[in-house]
Amino acid sequence: MPDLNTAQEITGPILDWLTSQPSADLDGEVRQLAAYLNALYSPTIPATQFERSIELFHVRAMRLASDLRRRARHAEQPLPDDQLFRARSLADSLLRVAQGFEKVLLDAPVSKHRVGHARRNENAPGRALRLICELYLILGQVGIDADPQIWKLAYRLFLLSRDAGVQDASSNQSETALTAFKQLLALTSLEPQSLTAAELDWAAEYVTSLSTLIHIQNSPPVSLEGPWHWLDPYGSAEPQACVRSRPPEDRPLLYFSTAALARRTSDVLGKYEETPDAGELRPSESFPNVAPYSLLTLLRQRWHTPAGRAQPRRRQDYKVEACIGLQAIWATLHAPQAATAEAVSEWVVTNESPGGYAIMRLQGRSKSLSPGIVIALRRDPSETWSICIVRWLRSDTAEQVEIGLQMVSKNAIPVRVGFRGGDNHTVLRSALVLPVLPALRQHQAVLAPAGTYASRRFTLVSDIDRVYVAQCRLLTLDIQTSSLELFQFEIDPYPI
Repeated sequence: MPDLNTAQEITGPILDWLTSQPSADLDGEVRQLAAYLNALYSPTIPATQFERSIELFHVRAMRLASDLRRRARHAEQPLPDDQLFRARSLADSLLRVAQGFEKVLLDAPVSKHRVGHARRNENAPGRALRLICELYLILGQVGIDADPQIWKLAYRLFLLSRDAGVQDASSNQSETALTAFKQLLALTSLEPQSLTAAELDWAAEYVTSLSTLIHIQNSPPVSLEGPWHWLDPYGSAEPQACVRSRPPEDRPLLYFSTAALARRTSDVLGKYEETPDAGELRPSESFPNVAPYSLLTLLRQRWHTPAGRAQPRRRQDYKVEACIGLQAIWATLHAPQAATAEAVSEWVVTNESPGGYAIMRLQGRSKSLSPGIVIALRRDPSETWSICIVRWLRSDTAEQVEIGLQMVSKNAIPVRVGFRGGDNHTVLRSALVLPVLPALRQHQAVLAPAGTYASRRFTLVSDIDRVYVAQCRLLTLDIQTSSLELFQFEIDPYPI
């Protein structure tokens, strides 16, 4: 039997902090949250006090998570070590609060004489699952892999909610937990590390209102093609797209489809195309550098056709030079002799495939990295630069950054392109012309800063060796991120 005086000595300061006004010092709040959670898990704390306290911890933790997510929107990766530590520490605390709810549920008696006790915790599974959603988002924003064990916990909470729902059919507990569980599944299909922190936060808010559209079933679908994913509830891996990784056949799995998300998003995009001034998908200062229409187009593609893995990857270990950012690449290609040493950094290729690379930097800081930017690679100064787009980014520490790259060209020509603006003036922007690649595209392409594309016709200017001016016609917009646009074009046979 826990000593009540000892328990009061521990829970008194905890409750005082939980009921106090939150401090503006986010680091201090995160540290106190972790410290008081350690105290709460003391064996001297009675079950009833633990149950009441964990509810208050949920409120405080969710508020901290929301604050941290808002701040992360404006941060550049890789983050300093102190900010990475803060994100990891808060994620650990969110997990412990979620585990606290599971403890309450497991300790709750199931006797029909004590059903009232279980009812007091009818929202526990849903709240715990929302905490897991928050920790998944926070780690995704800063480029840290979430512990795969969270999926085991999420599934256990989901099962606990199902069991309780059978006992009390009038309770909405089961649906609350189901909604939160579907939201967590939907977040994995976003491929968080392939989005900027602001894009991920925007997408998460969008998903919140649509996550109920996720379809879940225990039996395999008729066809594994399309937007089907699988989760091994007792394994140690996050959900996988069926087209990317075939599900094992020797164990029970959970399957879910994102097809309905893709259909609903198509409806949203269609309405915006009809009335662009409606404002729903207009950029907002709250989400810097997020183009909602372009982002939704990307998400619809992922929900409708998840990316497979068609090309084999080979482990490698060799050094390469990297030039990061469109402007730095343009300047290096335009005047190779004048390129500064600061524009080029040394990285290590850890694996490669015909379509891309994974590279890592083990020493020194790399500034202004984010998914969707362009990076040029070469193994030797005598080689041409391969042009790649950052597919995903991981950063467990500020000094160790790993990047996944999608190669879009084996060389490039620096040019300037101009589309007519609203004042009927043509503004020239630095861009790269990429040659034809039969496996990827049948026409030349332009890689330009985001927001360059404005109409079907544009002017292209090159001053390498001699000045060359051409009127061109855009054919297809192939890639659009928060940082760049890649579109195929042809020389206009009927220039205006």
